[in-house]
Amino acid sequence: MKIDGTGAIVTGASSGIGAITALELARRGAKVMVVARRADKLEQAAEACRRYTPDSFALPGDVSDQGFCATAVAKAAESFGSVDIVVNNAGVSLHKHTADVTVDEFDRVMGVNFSGPVYLATAALGGMLERRKGALINVTSVSGYVPNPKEAVYGASKAALSRWSHGLSVDLHGTGVHVGVLSPGPIDTEIWLTEGEEPYKGRLYPPAIVATGIVRMIERELTHMTVPRRFGAVGALYPVVGRPLRWGMRRYA
Repeated sequence: MKIDGTGAIVTGASSGIGAITALELARRGAKVMVVARRADKLEQAAEACRRYTPDSFALPGDVSDQGFCATAVAKAAESFGSVDIVVNNAGVSLHKHTADVTVDEFDRVMGVNFSGPVYLATAALGGMLERRKGALINVTSVSGYVPNPKEAVYGASKAALSRWSHGLSVDLHGTGVHVGVLSPGPIDTEIWLTEGEEPYKGRLYPPAIVATGIVRMIERELTHMTVPRRFGAVGALYPVVGRPLRWGMRRYA
């Protein structure tokens, strides 16, 4: 799919993967709505995009709110003429023993990491199907395939998003709407600053490799990608030799 001239929505865009992805799309000619909760940082991301596409703008809000997602798609469509690309990148982490996780904490993680992408994609899908053109890119995590200590809820939210996305891809085959799943390994973003997060001693990769992967997925209509690529092997091996990998990426990264 050609990015130039499209209208795009990127969530979790106030920093890290989302901010860089939005900028990369703008550089290629997409008009971008950036979405996140932190209005001040979000406006900085929008300003960076406007250097390439002046119609780009920020919309602060919470993607776990279905009404907000519907409003975001409507505003982007009104401003850009159409919503052709949705990158669901917003996510929250929770590093906590599963037995100590409250129902409210569970709902919050699932609401942002799984329900939010579903709300936004569903709101944009009708227009994409009508035009027979669109790209829905959902950013999951290698944690959705390989369990990590104290990340059962986070991993479950990403696993749910991955499985839903792949099922949606099958259902939309032949419609002109492409669905892609990009699963990052350990990326150097603010998510590691989450309260209770234990220091990660492995290598952290730059967010730019994820943004580059997202652009590649859109342009080549790829269904799945893991970045860095070597973490895809870890996810594939876990179901086969689960016992040796039972401590997940935190040990084997």
